Amino acid sequence: MLLTEEQTEHYLTDMIQFYGEKVNNTKGIFSWDRTEAEYKKKTFEDMRIVLFGDDYNEDKRAMHT
Repeated sequence: MLLTEEQTEHYLTDMIQFYGEKVNNTKGIFSWDRTEAEYKKKTFEDMRIVLFGDDYNEDKRAMHT
């Protein structure tokens, strides 16, 4: 089964949020879980950039400025 463009974008967004929360839940603790979550979050962010451009990261940067 293939996903539509919209479904793919939602999936990537959900995974970025999921692993972002996992990273935040382990802040202050050196753990392999946090390190793995950071790498997975970055991977999903990179996939989103490749497929849909840099819009997601620009939105994120705009919220922090």
